[in-house]
Amino acid sequence: MNSEILQMIDEYEEDKDFFGKASEEAIKKAEKRLGVTFPPQYREYVKNYGAGGICGVRISGIEKEDYASVVEDTESYRDFGLPPKYIVIEDVDEFIYCLSTVEEYKVIRWDRTTKEEIKRYNTFDEYLQDMFQEAIDNW
Repeated sequence: MNSEILQMIDEYEEDKDFFGKASEEAIKKAEKRLGVTFPPQYREYVKNYGAGGICGVRISGIEKEDYASVVEDTESYRDFGLPPKYIVIEDVDEFIYCLSTVEEYKVIRWDRTTKEEIKRYNTFDEYLQDMFQEAIDNW
């Protein structure tokens, strides 16, 4: 993660905003269940923070050794037709943000009704920094 993201977390993190570090074993278990390999930036986020976010932003991830919201959310949306190359990183009700686990690891917005994929960010860090900054600005 870039220094701006780390600074935002350091400045705005409150108690229980994050679930805490995820073990390599828990990460591999989630990847295996979804049949993907997490992109490096997302893997770093999950390894260091598990799941959660600041100022109301909630990123799906790994909460415990035996529970991962990224798995639950992704499997749920795959039932609606989400392509298997994506993992769900944030559910915003009317749409979801997904991270590609292949190609360039871009972040897309996906609508379960229309199945439309709209590229929103080039990287997970770009997405995270923008989401956190917007939340901070509105906090």
